[in-house]
Amino acid sequence: MTSDPDNRQSTRVIIGVFIVAVGVFALLDNLHLFDSHIVQPFWPLVFVALGTLKLAGARRTGHYLMGSGLVALGAGMTLQNLGLYHFELRQMWPLALILMGLNILTRGFGSRRRLTCDGTLAEREERLEHGSRINTSATLSGIVLKNDSPEFTGGDISAVMGGVEIDLRQANIVGDAVLHLSVIMGGVEIRVPPEWSVVVRGSPILGGIEDKTVPPMTQGKRLIIEGSVIMGGVEISN
Repeated sequence: MTSDPDNRQSTRVIIGVFIVAVGVFALLDNLHLFDSHIVQPFWPLVFVALGTLKLAGARRTGHYLMGSGLVALGAGMTLQNLGLYHFELRQMWPLALILMGLNILTRGFGSRRRLTCDGTLAEREERLEHGSRINTSATLSGIVLKNDSPEFTGGDISAVMGGVEIDLRQANIVGDAVLHLSVIMGGVEIRVPPEWSVVVRGSPILGGIEDKTVPPMTQGKRLIIEGSVIMGGVEISN
């Protein structure tokens, strides 16, 4: 199953617009040009937008459950902020267990109909690419991507509350390759050949980038990791 590029791009737009909007309103508030408390009650609507997008591109029951849960959470928090409805999150934790359980059940039943050629169960989306650049995004989902390009140059990886595994052990680079990461409450794992050296230029915030590779004897091939990691983790290994 291939992911929808338009859906991924829309998710990036929503997250990007939300972050920019928060920054703009905070700046205007600090400059005493606008009272940010006017729009503060509406910030949970970002969950409604993400949930709606998840529902629009849903292909499995689990996606519908996750999208519905995000819409309900955002709507409930917005109504509470406006004083129209009151609830406490600790009262709603059983709902999270119910959604999680239903998601596990639907994945289990769905996996029986989605067997790979070697008889194993396909729990995550797996892709094999041959291009010189990769462009992948995981939002509330998981992706395993392998690339065997003889002239790999880098790409863009986005993980928003999701996980991405990139296997580059069969790829080759000439000179430098640059991977730009955007990780928000997610995780990225990158595997590289032993002859590659890794340079980390990322900026983690309440997260981390861990380089577990063994530096090669020669420094001819470099993979440069840059970008942002917010409340997430990145691990690079051989």
